[in-house]
Amino acid sequence: MDSVIGLLPGQWFKLLKENKFKIAPFAWPHCGVIKLLSVRNYFFHKQERVLEKETESIKVNPPVFIIGHWRSGTTFLHNLLSRDPRFIFPQTYQVRNPNTFLFINRRFNQNLQQSASYKRAMDNVQSSSLAPAEDEFALAAMTLHSPLIGWLFPQRQTWYDRYTQAEALDNDWQNAYMRFFRKIQHAQPEKTILSKSPLNTPRVDLLLKIFPKARFIHIHRDPQSVFRSTVHLYHTAIRRSALQHIPYSIPDRVIERYQTLYGPFLGQRSKLTDHQLAEISFKELETDPMEALQKIYAQLNLESFDMARPHFETYLAGLKHKKNEYPPLDENSRSLIRKHWEPIYREWNYTV
Repeated sequence: MDSVIGLLPGQWFKLLKENKFKIAPFAWPHCGVIKLLSVRNYFFHKQERVLEKETESIKVNPPVFIIGHWRSGTTFLHNLLSRDPRFIFPQTYQVRNPNTFLFINRRFNQNLQQSASYKRAMDNVQSSSLAPAEDEFALAAMTLHSPLIGWLFPQRQTWYDRYTQAEALDNDWQNAYMRFFRKIQHAQPEKTILSKSPLNTPRVDLLLKIFPKARFIHIHRDPQSVFRSTVHLYHTAIRRSALQHIPYSIPDRVIERYQTLYGPFLGQRSKLTDHQLAEISFKELETDPMEALQKIYAQLNLESFDMARPHFETYLAGLKHKKNEYPPLDENSRSLIRKHWEPIYREWNYTV
């Protein structure tokens, strides 16, 4: 429910109305919690508007965007790169509360610093209120124009899926993104924002319109591993978020969404200059993280690798979580993946 924790009352009512108040009985308690939080957010937002005036003149430095399909290693890469002191990044409490996080930080900073860590449902990765997090949750709560809203209302998932593509994202969405980044940048104006969002993969053209000097790091992974892990994501985190019964076939949806993300990206990638795009595989990152990071820094002309190296090494030495293990795919699933994802196999030389 990360995309609705930070809603204001009017936004929550709008979502209920456009979904004709169709909420499954099992989700009624969740709706009660969302309503209570929205009332809290209303009062917090009054204070936020005063604080946000301080950010209106903030210049956003050219960001670095981590892109790639879910379960391709984007979170691992985000967590790792965030150890470089040159970067500032959206934190979990900020993407959950994009309309109020300046006030929350000022009023409850000590609570945030002491907040307990937890394991993510889909992969056992440790997280916390201050951990790096995904921009799209903030944009969903600020604009309601995000496929993530469809995770809550899966019976109208197709309607919300249109917001994957740049053509459906209007000036209000673009202004919201800049506003969110200004609020992030405000804390440390000299740093570079490090963003991660799989849904930004097909939006390269639009992001360049908003941030012309932005740089991108694309991470890809063996498609069969991505398929297994993404199906697991739907059965855990996304199913728990849904306020309605899921009406679609999860494997079919994973197949379709992969194409939706990568079709536009393959066409837009050529518009990036040599030093605007770095690409690595998850295998490279997993096998030799330091070499993969050095490759990224060299490709993007980031000059702080030697300074950041000790921070990376400390983080890697402390990793304890165990990767999920999945049974082998049946032949029908493998055939389906080969049929629909064959261009991706070719593009990054994966074995069909």
